[in-house]
Amino acid sequence: GKSKTEYNVIGENRGRNLPDEVVVIGGHPDSWDLGTGAVDDGAGVAITMAAGAMIGRLDKAPRRTIRVIAFANEEQGLWGGRAYAETHKAELDKQQLGAESDFGAGRIYAFRAGVAPEARPVIEQIGQLLAPLGIAYEATGGEPGPDISPFAKAGMPWGDLAQDGTDYFDLHHTPDDTLDKIDPVQLAQNVEAWRRLLVIVANEAGVIAGQ
Repeated sequence: GKSKTEYNVIGENRGRNLPDEVVVIGGHPDSWDLGTGAVDDGAGVAITMAAGAMIGRLDKAPRRTIRVIAFANEEQGLWGGRAYAETHKAELDKQQLGAESDFGAGRIYAFRAGVAPEARPVIEQIGQLLAPLGIAYEATGGEPGPDISPFAKAGMPWGDLAQDGTDYFDLHHTPDDTLDKIDPVQLAQNVEAWRRLLVIVANEAGVIAGQ
């Protein structure tokens, strides 16, 4: 078949006094022909875009830049994530945290992170802010999302907002992957959790990367 060029779609809220320090979040628009791709991964794109937009509407911009990415071509080999990592490899110390939403819109039940020991206080602070939403902070485990993984392998800190995926594999890549399967209450909990993560990472005086 013919090859074609696909593109990452990137939007950002520029930081007010540390614009070169970047928090990277996102998902990937990879819907399959069988369904609409609402669960995989339209939900992840919508959740992270909504959280970024909420921060963008604040009267005072956060200290650091928040970059929301709809990564291209995840299914065929993580090409969007790889391209982003390659483009920004010289700025590794400036990429504060990477996190991806790629498991539907089920309720988030745990927060984990892969960071240097000296960054744990900031991560624990995020955990405290997420606790009222019914999200447990777990000091071990977790993994970066697929599009974040190329950069995480190079050393970028990552966060993992773990979702209830009880019915995820009943839906993804099937004709049943449609918007009506998404619970609005659980979707709202996801957006609020991501918003709270951004509030800390984009504003906290302590840095996560570049130690």
